[in-house]
Order: sequence, then C-alpha cells, then structure tokens
Amino acid sequence: MRLASTLLVASATLLIACTIPMVGSGPAVSSSAATASGEFVASEGRIFDLINAQRRHQGLPPLVYNEQLDRMAKIQAKNMARFQKMAHVLPEASLPTLADRAHYVGYPFGRLAENVALGYPSAQTVVEGWMSSKGHRANILNGDVVETGIGIARSSAGGLYFCQVFGRRRSSL
Repeated sequence: MRLASTLLVASATLLIACTIPMVGSGPAVSSSAATASGEFVASEGRIFDLINAQRRHQGLPPLVYNEQLDRMAKIQAKNMARFQKMAHVLPEASLPTLADRAHYVGYPFGRLAENVALGYPSAQTVVEGWMSSKGHRANILNGDVVETGIGIARSSAGGLYFCQVFGRRRSSL
C-alpha cells in the first residue's frame, strides 16, 4: 500500500508518504527483545547516511540532523508500534498529527515532510522502498527541506515501524 498526499497547514507545507514492502521483499524480522535505549541507533544512522547519499547523487546538499525532528520521528515510530498501525495521523495518540508533534517539540516549521514504513528488515531495504515510491522519493529529494530526524520502533508483535521527518525552520525560508 502506498499513499502520498499534500496538506497545507498554517501557511506551511506538510508532505506525507507511507509504505509497506511487497510480499517477498526480504526476510522476516526477529522479534527478540534488545535494549530499548540503543536498539536502533545504528540503523537510524545508516538510514541517515543512505538518504544523504541519495541526495548527493542528485546534486542536493545533505540533510542535517536535528534533535527536534528526531524526537518527532521517534514519537511517531513508537506510537505506530504501540497501536500497531502505520499512519501519519493516529487519532488515538496524544500527538496525532505531524503539526502536533512539531508544536510539542518546539520546532517552528516552514516546511515539514514525513515518511513512514512498516515491515522492512533493514535500513537498506527501507531506503530502497522509499526511493521506489514516488511520494517518498519526492520527500527525500526535496530541496526545500534541510534537516531530518529518524525513529524506529518495534511493536509487541515484532513489526518494525520506521519514521523519518524532514523539515525547514520558518525563519530560514
């Protein structure tokens, strides 16, 4: 399933996209527990590097890590895993929308975009999936965003939920 849509919120641009791998896209992910605080640090760093490699390949400057966007991505990944639902809007969560999460962490956005995914076994495969999707690819290669944050969470059923948030501060427009 793939979804790409554009929303206008308070004169800022929000772009969202989500994806689930097609059957046979890779091996199943182990549901074994690991340390909660550092389980996905290496994979999140690998996604960051792979996304910036894609941008460089297209002649775009690399994205800069932003702690606020990273918090937003981790909030969404954890909520998707908690509710076992891949979506940009989770009405059952305390911060249901991308704009809600931006306001919560204090990110004064002029541009925001979000990619989400479910069920990919690795950083490499989720980036490949995003680059094969028109909406995700557009977010990754959007020259209007300059910062990013990445979150990954595992549901109680073992599924991996991915979220990458892209942004540009209102003051830098």
